[in-house]
Order: sequence, then structure tokens, then C-alpha cells
Amino acid sequence: MASPCSSRALPSTWRLLQRLGPCPGLGAPSLGPRRGFSWSASGGWAKKGPGKLLAPAFAFLGGSLGFCQALRASFHSQEQEAAAPAAKALPEGSLQLTLYQYKTCPFCSKVRAFLDYHCLPYEIVEVNPVMRQEIKFSMYRKVPILLANTGSTLQLNDSSVIISAIQTYLISRKSLEEIVSYYPPMKARNERGKEVTEYGNKYWLMLDEKETLCVYPVKDVRVEEMKWRKWADDWLVHLISPNVYRTPGEALASFDYIVREGKFGPVEGLFAKYVGAAAMFIISKRLKSRHHLQDDVREDLYKAANDWVKAVGKHRMFMGGAQPNLADLAVYGVLRVMEGLEAFDDMMTHTKIQPWYRRMEAAIRQGKVAN
Repeated sequence: MASPCSSRALPSTWRLLQRLGPCPGLGAPSLGPRRGFSWSASGGWAKKGPGKLLAPAFAFLGGSLGFCQALRASFHSQEQEAAAPAAKALPEGSLQLTLYQYKTCPFCSKVRAFLDYHCLPYEIVEVNPVMRQEIKFSMYRKVPILLANTGSTLQLNDSSVIISAIQTYLISRKSLEEIVSYYPPMKARNERGKEVTEYGNKYWLMLDEKETLCVYPVKDVRVEEMKWRKWADDWLVHLISPNVYRTPGEALASFDYIVREGKFGPVEGLFAKYVGAAAMFIISKRLKSRHHLQDDVREDLYKAANDWVKAVGKHRMFMGGAQPNLADLAVYGVLRVMEGLEAFDDMMTHTKIQPWYRRMEAAIRQGKVAN
């Protein structure tokens, strides 16, 4: 939800918040299981300045973070630059995966849900959202990044590209290098004139006619899945930040999670928690205005949840029928980042989504057990 940033120590709060937030494409971190938070998918922090209301908080946290970094340098040796893992010799047909993530990122949550459901083993590298030393090997400076090794290491970027490419690989057994070439990166400018990287075809599975008929026996099934995957990225994510940062108390609870679960040092975590919560409470109001949400942002969240339930219908367990499809996994991955927060409890109480959500939990849990 934000653009890539440099990985050096931050001179300002604004740049810290950008680093806490960037995820692929739309990009921002969200809450993880049992208490967390989410950032807007809008890239709303890409503006050049935070505004008059945010200036004092930004200046304070910027200086504080500089002090944090000085303390860390005095007690710890300088970190080594990360390097991409060397490829290992693997048995033919095997797939070795490493996910670089922020645990609190909704897009990373989507990828984990997909991998867990399909019983794919993977290693996790938690990225420090400030220094990001763990992804120094990559020109692409957002998460998730998936390194896939089938004898040589291939880097996949953008959560929807990752999911589409790996799903295509599981079905077709084309080479992963060939599959990734079908999702070319393209430079574009967003509505604020900022250059961003988009990926062509990212909601498509690259299958031949026979494979397509096997997975999507009815054309409308494929269209429906793609439509709702895009909806999860383009709309549902935008509702998370205004809801989880709706009040100062909710904002603090959200930042409490990211600091505890993220890869922060004790000093930088302390400043990030309190000043970050205050800043995001203010920013969430701007996001609410930008996305034309109602005064009571809960109403937009409730409507989105009920729209999804209506699309699934009364006679299907999941949008995919008896089993979740990629749209089910995307919506679940986004929504679960609110677990443990007031917004999540309110959504479960005031909408009809709970039965579907509990079925998704069970399906993901079964995949983890099988894995």
C-alpha cells in the first residue's frame, strides 16, 4: 500500500510509517491472528508530506528513532547485508519455498493461507520493517517475496502473482520460470502521479484448454473467482485501517500487536507503538475520506462482509463449492488480520459472515495438519 523505500536508518516518522506499511502492489501491513492491525491498501502514505496535524508527531518520532539507532549501534555490531539463499540440489519435481514477510501484512497473510491450505511446506523469514536487511538481496523492496527453488532459485513478487503462479505450477507442472514470465512487471503511475510496479494477468491461472476445463468446468466460475480476488485487493483491504484505527484505543491495540509480533528492537518498538498509534489514528481519518467511507466506517465493513456472504450464496460452503477457491483464500487472508481486535468482533456479531469464516478456519487448519 506504499511505495518502496531505502533501507537505511530513517530520518523522519513519515518514512518509518512507510516502512512499516509497504506490501506488494497495494501494500501495507495488517494484523495477524489474535490481535493485530492492518494498513490501507491505497498507498495513502505516498504523499510528500504528512500535513500540519502530523508534523509534531513525525518530528518527535524521527528524532527518537535516530536515538534508537545510535543505541543499537553502541551495543551491537553492524548487521551484515543479507544475501539471497544459494540454490540447493533438489530432487526432480520438488519445490522449496521461503517467504519473506511482515507477520502483520494482509498480503503476506493471503500467501500463508494459500500455502497452508495446499499443504505446501515453506520457511518464513520475518523482515525488520525499519532496516529491512533481510531483503537487501532484492531490488523489489516490498513484501511478500517468495523464493521458490526447483533446482535454481526464482524470486516471485506481489501476493496475487505468487498465488496465481504457484497454483498454475501445481496444476500444469510447466517450469516455474516459464510460468512467471506470463506475469510481466509494468511501470505505471497511480492517481497521485507516483510511479508504481503493476503485474499483468495477476488474477489468471496460465493453463491450457484441458487444464482450464478441469479446474473451471463452467466459464462463469473462473470469472467469478477473478472478480472477487480483485475485489479483495481493490476494496476490502481499504476498509481495514479506518476500522482498526477508528479510536485511539483501537489504534494502540493494533500497534501493540505489530510491535510484539514484528521484528523490532526494544527501543524502536517502544517509540513505534505509542507515536505510531497516534499517527495512524490521524491518518486513518484521511483514508476514510479518500475512499469515501461512511461516517461510521463499521457500516462499510459490515456491508462488505455481507456482500461477500451473498456472493457465496446459501447453497455453497465456499465460493469454490465444497472446497475453498482462490477468492475464498484471498478474502479470508485479508479479514483474519483483524482477529483479536474490536473491529473483528463487531464484524462477526453484526454480519452473516461467521459460519463461512469458521469453515475457512477449519479448512486452513486441516491443510496445516496435513503439512
